[in-house]
Amino acid sequence: MSKFYKEISKYYDYIFPVKDVKFNLIKEVSGDYPKDILDVACGSGGYSKKLRDEGYNITAIDLDENMINKLKEKDSEIDAQVLNMLEIEKLNKKFDTIFCIGNSLVHLNNDEEIGEFLKSCNNSLKTEGRMLIQIVNYDRVLAKNIKYLPTIKNKEVNLVFERYYDYLKDKHKIDFSTILKVEDRKFENNVYLHPIKSKGMRSLIEKAGFSSIKFYGNFDKGEYEPMKSFPLVIVAEK
Repeated sequence: MSKFYKEISKYYDYIFPVKDVKFNLIKEVSGDYPKDILDVACGSGGYSKKLRDEGYNITAIDLDENMINKLKEKDSEIDAQVLNMLEIEKLNKKFDTIFCIGNSLVHLNNDEEIGEFLKSCNNSLKTEGRMLIQIVNYDRVLAKNIKYLPTIKNKEVNLVFERYYDYLKDKHKIDFSTILKVEDRKFENNVYLHPIKSKGMRSLIEKAGFSSIKFYGNFDKGEYEPMKSFPLVIVAEK
């Protein structure tokens, strides 16, 4: 992976600390421990670590080896692997819950890949298993031509993380630019995102075989409002 991701792995927990509201929804969706949970695109594994501390059985995957190593440093007993989210069936496990948060899903290239991932989730869930997904609300982003996400600051380590959006209509892609400023250094990165809207997500989730699909506008399970909600939070049951 790039130097950018190597650097960001060092500060990931300062940029994206574990939030109680997110953690509590993961627990609610999963039910009482012990349950088997898969954390997709786990980053440095803050949620995986906290879930395991509470008695859940955790498998965690991420494309970046530095992130996986960070998680292994936190808890060597977690089954943490470098793996593409499109390959979760290679784990050869069945889960009670699969969650993918942090807008990770839209790093896939197109609707077809997202649909492939959702189908793999369905195949990898136990009967009545649940899937939890969170992405940015692209209904709002595209309609209002949103140009940036809120800047993240952490004074503890003198860190600023800036995030910019540039919608490329001809490609139907968002050019996602990030700037990490920390300890008098600056690291920049660009990546394309696939801005799928809520209607498209619902269609793909239905095609993947999920029966119960609920959309929320936040992790408190507030109403999803296409032109107001910042995230799109989805809970679907097999």
